Formats: sequence, C-alpha cells, structure tokens
Amino acid sequence: MDYRYQLERGGSKHICPACQQRRFVRYVDTLTGEEVAEDVGRCDREDSCSYHLSPSEYVRNGGKMPEGAPILPIQRTPAIEPEPSFFDAEMAEQSLKGYEQNNFCRWLISIFGEEKAFRLADAYHIGTSKHWQGAVIFWQQDVTCRIRSGKIMLYDAEKGKRVKEPFPHTTWVHKVLKIEPYHLRQCLFGEHLLLVEERKPVAVVESEKTAIVSAGFVPEFVWLATGGKGLLKRERLQVLRDRDVTLFPDLGAFEKWRGIVKDLPGVRVSDILEKRATKEDRTAGLDLADYLLRENSVLQTCNA
Repeated sequence: MDYRYQLERGGSKHICPACQQRRFVRYVDTLTGEEVAEDVGRCDREDSCSYHLSPSEYVRNGGKMPEGAPILPIQRTPAIEPEPSFFDAEMAEQSLKGYEQNNFCRWLISIFGEEKAFRLADAYHIGTSKHWQGAVIFWQQDVTCRIRSGKIMLYDAEKGKRVKEPFPHTTWVHKVLKIEPYHLRQCLFGEHLLLVEERKPVAVVESEKTAIVSAGFVPEFVWLATGGKGLLKRERLQVLRDRDVTLFPDLGAFEKWRGIVKDLPGVRVSDILEKRATKEDRTAGLDLADYLLRENSVLQTCNA
C-alpha cells in the first residue's frame, strides 16, 4: 500500500523555503504528477535544516490539495524486485588510470603523498571519468567481486570538497552510458576488501571519501562506506556477519544509525564524534575524515 502523495524522485531539487539552499524535494501527486505546493516537501539537509512539511500537515494548516483530492493510500500490486545488474569488469578496469587528471586523487596525493595515495586508489579501485573534467569514479564491487556500478563525483582538487554548484555533480556510470534496463542494487563501498583482509575489524562510515581517508590514517580497520546517510540498511550489513564491526556515523546521525543496527550481533556504534563535537562542528555536520584531517594538519604544523 502506497500513499498518493510522495516525495518526487529523480527530478531537480528546489530552493528550500527555510534554509534557501537548493536541497528541497517537493511532494507530488503520483496519479497526476503535479506538485502539491511550492513549500510542501522536505529539505535533505537533515541535520542542519530539517525542514519538512507533509501534505497532511499542509491540509491541517488550511492548504488545499490539487482538485481537492484526498490524502488516501492507494492499492498497488506489490512490485517484484528484479535481480541486480552488474557492470562489465573489463570496462571498469579501463578507468583505473589518469590519476593526474583526477581531482580527488590529486587531493589525496596532497594529503598522503603519491605512493600512499596510489596504494589507496588501487585498493579501493578508484577510477577516473571524463563525464566532468577531473571527476572520480567510486566503483561498488561486492563481496563476490561483481561490480554493481560506479558512482561518478566531482571534487575540488585543492580542498577535497564535493562540487555542488551550480548543481550537485553526482551521477552513475550506467546512467552516463545509458545502459537500460539497469537495476542498481547498491552494496557497501569497499566491500571487496573483506576478502583481502579477513582478520581485521571492520569500520563503516557514510561517504566513500571518509572511508578512503580513514584507511590512510587508521589502517588497522577495513574501512567501508554506505554511500550516504540514508543508505545504512540492515540487509546490506549481512555481508559483515561474524566480523567485529564499528559504525562511525557523521555528526547528527548517531541516534538514527544506532536505531537501525539495534540488536545486530557484533555491531557497535561509536559516539566519539558526538563526544568531541563543538557547536560549530555540529552545524557543519562534520564526519570522521574531517577530524582526522584536522588532527593531521595540527601535527604537521607542530612538526614544521
């Protein structure tokens, strides 16, 4: 059973009425495709904005639905989830080069030096994309070594930050190549490393960047990433059965992640960031990589 009014999928994001950032997703009528109203939706800046006006709240506040349609659940035949698609390994391998043009790898070299940065790039199978000049590909290779797809992202080569203007520079290889139909079922980024490092404890973070940076500073763990705050799912953690697992959520996501993995054996959620965070850190929504990079910068300054 689904609700008639749902958050729009796949469209461009709008200016949030609260924070004025282009991170707002509006509710649409799934039968007509029409938006409910300009301010009815949710900002995806969950921690720093959290604006959310649902259709039901909109009506309670005196708003009118398009054509007076009621907010009722509609019956739909349950969809059968298709088998996941897999990407050609030889095609993926062709992207594992060109690091001198890869902004993310150039930034990684500035942090760790060329030798260590290249080791990290090799371990995580980092690719280079021509879709945007300087773009990186984070290949998702599962525990059976099959490639689910590759996430293309653009980073600033000097600061190591994602390029979000004039739009978020994030897409998928199968979309760029227009491979259809393609059924993406994501796995943990870095999952293939579980076969290489069978005895190490496992650490799970949100972003691919954080996993790679953390692996450079704290190699005692196998560092994996969910690929997004909302992508931590119990079923995706099944590959970590019988492993010692610690989750390191970004600031503001601790309670959410702890609730998701409640009662999962061998899985703990670290609150180290929550204990150390300042008010400014929380506003910025820092992650583990931010702290590791900050401490590294301090050490370099002291040793200069």
